[in-house]
Amino acid sequence: MEPLSRQHTNNTSAGTRDFEDDISISGCKPRLSIPTKVVAGRDKSPGLQWHKSYNAETKLKSRVLMIDYVHIEAEGSHERPRKVVAQEMHNVATLKLVYKDGRDTNSTLRVFHVQNCSWATKFLIHKFRIKDNDDIVGLQEFGDWLLQKKPQRRAGKPLLVSKSWKTTADPWRGVTKCSFGVDYMKHYACGDAEIGDKETLVSGLMGYDANDNPVHRYNVFSQRFSVYVQYAASDLQTPGPDIESPYKGLEHGSRPLQKLYDNGSTIIVFDNSDTHSIYDTLISARGEWESRWRRLPFYLTNGRPEAEGQITSECMKIITQDIFKALVNCWDQLLDVSWEHVSILEEKIYEQPADESRAPELWLNSAYWLKYEKLMFYHIDIVNEMRKYLVEIDGDLTDEGLWLKESPEDFDRLSNLIQEDLVKRTNNLSELMYRSVGIRDSRQSLQLGTSMWRLSWITFIFLPLTFITGFFGMNVDTFTNHPSVKWYFISGVPLMVLVFISWYLLKHWLTRHRQSPHQRGIYEALYAELHNSRPELWSRAGPRNYVQPKDRVSKIKWWLMLRWMSPKRLLPPRTPAGQVMDDEPVGAYNRLKRYLVRKWTPEIDVMGAPAPDPEVGPSLVDNGVVGYGKMAELGLEAENIMARPTPGLNPSEEADVVRLADTVEDGKSSGVLVEEQMEGSLKRKGMGLQLKVPDARGGR
Repeated sequence: MEPLSRQHTNNTSAGTRDFEDDISISGCKPRLSIPTKVVAGRDKSPGLQWHKSYNAETKLKSRVLMIDYVHIEAEGSHERPRKVVAQEMHNVATLKLVYKDGRDTNSTLRVFHVQNCSWATKFLIHKFRIKDNDDIVGLQEFGDWLLQKKPQRRAGKPLLVSKSWKTTADPWRGVTKCSFGVDYMKHYACGDAEIGDKETLVSGLMGYDANDNPVHRYNVFSQRFSVYVQYAASDLQTPGPDIESPYKGLEHGSRPLQKLYDNGSTIIVFDNSDTHSIYDTLISARGEWESRWRRLPFYLTNGRPEAEGQITSECMKIITQDIFKALVNCWDQLLDVSWEHVSILEEKIYEQPADESRAPELWLNSAYWLKYEKLMFYHIDIVNEMRKYLVEIDGDLTDEGLWLKESPEDFDRLSNLIQEDLVKRTNNLSELMYRSVGIRDSRQSLQLGTSMWRLSWITFIFLPLTFITGFFGMNVDTFTNHPSVKWYFISGVPLMVLVFISWYLLKHWLTRHRQSPHQRGIYEALYAELHNSRPELWSRAGPRNYVQPKDRVSKIKWWLMLRWMSPKRLLPPRTPAGQVMDDEPVGAYNRLKRYLVRKWTPEIDVMGAPAPDPEVGPSLVDNGVVGYGKMAELGLEAENIMARPTPGLNPSEEADVVRLADTVEDGKSSGVLVEEQMEGSLKRKGMGLQLKVPDARGGR
């Protein structure tokens, strides 16, 4: 299933079509994308007939397709009928016959598609004067690029690059020209295509076979294609007389310059494949792109009379756009199989995340995706540069933004797919593997720590006994009479007991002075739970220090609860100067104390209070006696009053509460909060109540 992120834009070719069913590469038919964007009312190219069919042997031969757009003068009519002439050539002699009498003046645009043809490349370089070292009109670097049919190599691996050459003018020939060259990657199924030279191999990708088993299914190879664009501009001005013509002395008698060179509007596509098959190039032979170009002038006219120069410019725009669309389709197919490769890798990693043997494979895949990203940056730069150069080629600055207008969106989408579907997923797998390895190592460290803890306890237990053994083994006069062995146990057992008691007292004495956030959180939750069940006994800060138990058993239990659940447990720890304290977990002794507190709280009988009832706490809160509610007894009209003392307070304590309440100005007591102020000592020093009056904004 295709990933959801791989959504084609409106300008991106999405359809595919098989062609030449009788020709395949060992059963693997080439795929090409059909443009979905309608051009002048046509959804796709018609099924044009080709005069010669190819077989498995002739498809490996080099090929040149020439398409001529010709305007014919019609007698007695202002309209100029158009004709398209297409010719396939397989040898240099046929190509030379095209220029026997020079180029036809009625040919407004000529398109060459050169596939795996070194002889045609050399001839066209000479015919269009491409490889020229002249500083003004020459394209020496582009000529050297064309003669190198394969990408360069560095450290034994293909070095994929892309270049563009800015627009230059040749006023003596009356042409402007620009060009670019691109290295790209194309995948082939293993066994379907025989690659003679393994030097161009970039990577291998996994896929599913017929039985849905993951296997090494694809090999990715690097290939190269180049494009030369020439536009006939007759209004170019030659430089001044100080600059000598580079063509001086090249004329042969009366033969004009246009007889020596092709000075018309031309687009040449130099296309090479590693399999030497004309169906494995970027633009496949007799595919949808070539069929579309053969009918292109008829798509554009659609019964509308237009200027000859405008038709030529529109055809050049569409053809250059189609070239980059073919590159986008190649990227789409490569990213599809790469997405499947990463999916298989994910399945392997998720089965055993802590398997470190997958690490080299992940690093290798990260290196592959880095090549993808780098090559995509090159292609994006080529698109941006050619959009600028192609505007300058016809001298019409009004069509800025119309050349390659669909390509930036397509390549931005591809760049995002590489990042989201390949790079991030591989990085997530690496992080998952390292986290799993870290968890495994942590578990082993904990096991080792537990073993060392047990060994330390064994050492701690036998250390006093070892001391006694060493003491009785001393050669001193005290043991000259060889005392009985009972003295060993008489001295060893008390020493063991003394050591354990000292350790216990020292440990718990230190624990009283250090409370971890974990411990404070436990006691906060406990106090809140007890406050909800018995609010007359407990506040959210601990036990209330004014509670008077009724019987002796309740007094003993309450005294222990006051001692165990001191409000100091909620105070932040005070670390001695220069000492770093670690968090200490709550032990079994503290858990036992909390269990007893929960059990005893419902059993406490308070003087002047009814028998304990599970519904007493919520009813007191609802009625406003305790917690939040109205306290008419204190003369306070506000809601949100907290910590109403329980029934049974002595007169002096109630007088203190009333006195504190009377200090609030009448009419301004709304929202007064009466809360308990805990004392530092366990001894009772009065009620210790505090009144807080809200500010003008209604806060506390």
